[in-house]
Amino acid sequence: MIDYELTDQEKALKAKAAELAAKEIAPQAKVLDEASKAEVCVLMKNNLKKLAAAGVLEAGLADGSIDLISAYLVGEEISKACASTYMSARASSFLAGGAIALFGTADQKSAYLAGLKSADKIGALAYSEADSGTDLGALASTAVSEGGNWLLSGTKDIVMNAPIADVLLVLAWTDKSAGLEKGLSLFIVEKGAAGLSVGAPIETMGLRGAPIASVALDKCPAKAILGGEAGKGYEQVTRLLEMGRVTVAAMCVGVGTACMEKATAQAKARKAFGKPIGAFQEVGFKLADMFTQNDLGRTLSLRAAWAYNNKENDAPILAACAKLFSGEGVTMVANMAMQIFAGHGYLKGTDVERLYRDARFGEICEGTTEMMRVTIAKPDLDRFASR
Repeated sequence: MIDYELTDQEKALKAKAAELAAKEIAPQAKVLDEASKAEVCVLMKNNLKKLAAAGVLEAGLADGSIDLISAYLVGEEISKACASTYMSARASSFLAGGAIALFGTADQKSAYLAGLKSADKIGALAYSEADSGTDLGALASTAVSEGGNWLLSGTKDIVMNAPIADVLLVLAWTDKSAGLEKGLSLFIVEKGAAGLSVGAPIETMGLRGAPIASVALDKCPAKAILGGEAGKGYEQVTRLLEMGRVTVAAMCVGVGTACMEKATAQAKARKAFGKPIGAFQEVGFKLADMFTQNDLGRTLSLRAAWAYNNKENDAPILAACAKLFSGEGVTMVANMAMQIFAGHGYLKGTDVERLYRDARFGEICEGTTEMMRVTIAKPDLDRFASR
């Protein structure tokens, strides 16, 4: 039976995250969006420290498990204030920290988890490449064992947090002949390792406050294989990214909620023909649709999070549903907010213009909406094929 009521602890965590986001993170959103890439790195480190000091950076992160409801609640509140900050925090604590918490050895957890939770260390997951994307079988990065060390070679083209990362988890082939399920491994690589180079920060349409760059490895020695055993990388990354769909949905609903709140305020404040524009049915209907879209996205996401926490078999499918609905939904919500603001929303530097750009990432982040539909449809297609 599903209990849709949050526990007292979850309510307190959500309230804490909302208060921190409004007071400390939201005022920096515009600054981050317009800052130089060098300034972004400094500002983002400061934001991560604020999240850590309040105890929300580590939300959902435990030794050996991830509480996705807590991770979702914090993600929505931080994203509502600044999507860039959340996606950077998510890369460090959920993707890097979560991978170590779920799959790391006792020594690896001891070495890295405390630092990632306190933001004394910043993490990054480097798995995708220019010619691979969702197709992990097309990865070109390799790892060769020499003299007791694994030496990594290859290039990861879009890595969140690469410019500020102290710890990178890098996916590479250890035995390509073994195939996807046994041939890939996830390696721990530390900042400053020989042969590791981080490219110049990448300019993006949205999430301009998130530090992103490519990572090149030239016979770079890894610190260790995550979990201590080669051939587990595909399983590890797949499980992490499947769970991560819930946290991407959190970003989408957070941005969508921010769009709705700003559009509602505009609809009350701006007048046309002698009355607030919100009194016109055309505007009121848009606000109703925005509320509905956000609330359904939140419900789907928490349902998927609950399913993961309770180890339901359908959890990955439900997470794909949440990401698909929320990803497409936030694009529609941002578009309606822009329509309500009209020309004033289209001006560079306005909140709704930034949110409009940030929203578009939801449909393509870590698996496009097309891939989510494939994921959702496949179980039914497989059942029909077996008849």
